Amino acid sequence: MLHYIDRMELPQWYDENLMIMLVVNPDTIYAYWELSFGQCKALNGWKPVLKLYELPPDKEAESEPRLIRTSPLPPFTDNWYFKNLQPQRRYQAEIGWEQDNHFYTIIKSNIVDVPPAAPVAVPGQVEWRAVAGIAPSQDNKIEYDYRSVEDAVQQLFNTMPFYMGINTGSRS
Repeated sequence: MLHYIDRMELPQWYDENLMIMLVVNPDTIYAYWELSFGQCKALNGWKPVLKLYELPPDKEAESEPRLIRTSPLPPFTDNWYFKNLQPQRRYQAEIGWEQDNHFYTIIKSNIVDVPPAAPVAVPGQVEWRAVAGIAPSQDNKIEYDYRSVEDAVQQLFNTMPFYMGINTGSRS
C-alpha cells in the first residue's frame, strides 16, 4: 500500500476560501490565497482588486484602517508580494471588486505584525537573576553547585527510557 502513496499528488486547489499573509522581513509581506469556485463565480465578470490596509497600532483602538495599496489583480493570480512597507506596523489585506465607488469584499487575510527594522534596545539596567544550582560570586564569576548538577543529570538519565519509548517496568 505504501507504494501507492508515493504516486499520489496533492491537488492544485482545495475549493476553499483562504487568504494568508506572512511576514518576509520588516518591509515585505507575502500574501497567498485560494478562492472557491463559488467565490470566483461571485466576481461575475468583475476584475478582482487586492487592497492592503495599515491597522492602528493598538489592537483595541477605534480608528479606521488606513488604505496603503490598491492593486488590480491579473487573471489567475494567487499570490502577491507587498514591498517597501513601514516596519513595526500591523497590516491586513482583502480581495474584492469595485462597483459604483463601493468596494465589495469577498475574502480577508489574517492580521500580521511586522517587526521593527532594527533590534530593540533594552532600556535601563539589566537585572541578572540566579538560577537554581548556579550562583554568581562577589567577583561575578559563576560558581556551580556540582551536587545539584549531578542530581539533574541523574534525573535526566532516569527519565530517558520513558522518552525513548522503552518500558523499564516489570511485566506481569
